[in-house]
Amino acid sequence: CSDITCSFPVSGKFSKDQRIIFEGALAAQKAVMDCLRPGTDWTDMHRLAWRTILSHLLLAGILQGDLDEMMAVGLGAVFIPCGLGHFIGLDTH
Repeated sequence: CSDITCSFPVSGKFSKDQRIIFEGALAAQKAVMDCLRPGTDWTDMHRLAWRTILSHLLLAGILQGDLDEMMAVGLGAVFIPCGLGHFIGLDTH
């Protein structure tokens, strides 16, 4: 059970802003998947996702400032409030 309606634009085509957000989220997913290995620290993967998304938002001009300072204050949590592992399934809701 999963809701993918928030993953694709209703019109079938991304606007410029939607594409920025989608590509940042996709890059974060790929970065995390590329780093997953047995013994990987889950919190390191959260921070990697935050860093990747914040980097995309900085490059797009949506955010301004220093990436390391943003990481230090946990700004990434604003964009991923439930963390990486939002459990999906009938038994979780």
